[in-house]
Amino acid sequence: MTTREGSLDAPKRQPLDWKNPQFHNENALYDEMYRVFDICHGCRRCVNLCTAFPSLFDLVDESASGELDSVAKQDFWQVVDRCYLCDMCFMTKCPYVPPHPWNIDFPHLMLRAKAVKYKQQGARFRDKLLSSTDAMGKLATIPVVVQTTNAITQTPTTRKLFSKTLGIHPDRKLPSYTAQTFRTHAQANDGFAVQDGAHTPGKVAIFATCYINYNEPGIGHDLLRVLAHNEIPARLVEKEACCGMPKLELGDLESVEVLKNRNIPHLAKLAREGYAILSAVPSCTLMYKQELPLLFPDDEAVQAVAAATFDPFEYLMLRHRDGLLRTDFKHPLGKVSYHVPCHLRVQNLGKKTRDLLQMIPDTQITVVERCSGHDGTWGVKQEHFEDSMKIGRPVFRQMAEAAPDYISSDCAIAGRHIHQGIGDDSLQALHPLTLLRMAYGDGPAGLPAASPDSETSFTPGDKPMTKLSRDSLMTLEAYAKARDTFRSEVMAHKKHRCVHLGEHVTLLFEDELTIRYQIQEMLRAEKIFDEEGILQELEVYNPLIPDGHNWKATMLIEYADPAERAERLAQMIGIEDKIWIKIAGHDPVHAIADEDLERENQEKTSAVHFLRFELTPAMIQALHQGAALSIGVDHPAYQATIAAVEENIRTALAKDLVSG
Repeated sequence: MTTREGSLDAPKRQPLDWKNPQFHNENALYDEMYRVFDICHGCRRCVNLCTAFPSLFDLVDESASGELDSVAKQDFWQVVDRCYLCDMCFMTKCPYVPPHPWNIDFPHLMLRAKAVKYKQQGARFRDKLLSSTDAMGKLATIPVVVQTTNAITQTPTTRKLFSKTLGIHPDRKLPSYTAQTFRTHAQANDGFAVQDGAHTPGKVAIFATCYINYNEPGIGHDLLRVLAHNEIPARLVEKEACCGMPKLELGDLESVEVLKNRNIPHLAKLAREGYAILSAVPSCTLMYKQELPLLFPDDEAVQAVAAATFDPFEYLMLRHRDGLLRTDFKHPLGKVSYHVPCHLRVQNLGKKTRDLLQMIPDTQITVVERCSGHDGTWGVKQEHFEDSMKIGRPVFRQMAEAAPDYISSDCAIAGRHIHQGIGDDSLQALHPLTLLRMAYGDGPAGLPAASPDSETSFTPGDKPMTKLSRDSLMTLEAYAKARDTFRSEVMAHKKHRCVHLGEHVTLLFEDELTIRYQIQEMLRAEKIFDEEGILQELEVYNPLIPDGHNWKATMLIEYADPAERAERLAQMIGIEDKIWIKIAGHDPVHAIADEDLERENQEKTSAVHFLRFELTPAMIQALHQGAALSIGVDHPAYQATIAAVEENIRTALAKDLVSG
């Protein structure tokens, strides 16, 4: 064996000969583990990376001889179980990785051990369940099932029983499921002209991933918005299954091959048609760029997909290099603590997410480049939860020290883990794609699960706003995290929909966003999480959303002094019928007030009324062509007129109306 100490060459991984019978030979595996563990024992550079290496070194140090020869081979499995295949020892620490003659690839040795164990013993029910992300997602997101699933996993009493039964740690915060899955609601825009760059294809296909499809579809919608902002034609992969990473981490390589055979034909077709394939989950990108090519080195289609696969920020920064990325950022992000996940670091891309986010004016990025300790399903499990929190402790501290406005990680699961570790609910954990979309000013922040069917802005002539459904809303937990940012943007949004008639009457013209906000606030205030209660709120508020040929407004009569307010309300009976709007060249339209509601009595009117203004197609067309909008109130006790509302308000209200 060579005596050359270390290597300065770049790490180069070797294909995994996993179909060779020797790969699953237990004695051959033990021999290779002994060889590698003995080198690790003599080096110990990786002692601070995770708990796998300290476990190995403790076994050696506490053995009879203080060397590896007196460690029982059966105890090697303690090391294997603590490795979650983050690959950081291979990429950043080990001086003996190939092309060094010692050829140390610790993570792939651990993968081999997991494969041998799976081949011999299979896996426990919990591990099979957790690694079946696609099947779990399809079941859990059935509209009736999703509420039950979330209630079980989020309610403390049922969660304890659930955790005890499955071996999932009761303190691990789990993501919610949504019935409004990404693939069923995504509206990819492939109508833009293709602009190929020197370094990038000019059209994109999105591989949604299980997590984004079933847990946080808002990340996928934000990616589509970013691409649309940059006029990059995008589409979804026609069919997709799990990328196979959870099965890989389990050692179930046969299932990895099954999933490969389901995904690669669709992806390879897109790659050959010149599409860039984007996935917003680093583990999925890594699977296609590195792991599958090493498992199937002779599969031409796998290699074609690997060459066409990009991390989203890798792709966007290459577009910037091509001079094709828009940098018209409208909103600063303030302070962002950004975590680089391991499965992104090992792709050797550099810090592309940081590079793009720090281009946003008045935005400070603090980068934390260290393993968070969660890694897929590993940190969820009862036996590994404490270790995952221990490994992540330095990351939690560094992320919080910068006093950030946002914490962010390309790995949404790592972001949730870090948010839990910091323990400060006032901090918002948002994906970098969400932050980028916010910086571009495309859509309201704080809506990670928003559907494009519920957009708050559209060009005249598009379809009207749809009504809200149960799946349009965030859970109480998700809303608590998003509330501050969401509220501030809703308030800014309302400024363009608010008309003051004199000092004491205000009209707020409602739309999908303002009503969504009202419902979320009501659910929060009343702590409503049951299905029946949520549906009741939707039934009350949905009628206030305009439907393309009308405006709907909340009228507020405001007097600060209670005695004066009571006196004036007695004088203003019937005022709700005296509110009018007028589009230049057309007759005034008076409000239809308080349908199905009693808002006044013989003694006084109410301080709040709900109004509807029905417009003709000719009025709508005139407004879209730039006609002035007047609004007024004509009541014996109160008169006020705005001859022409401000242009920003007129434009915002015009977008509520559909031509034709």
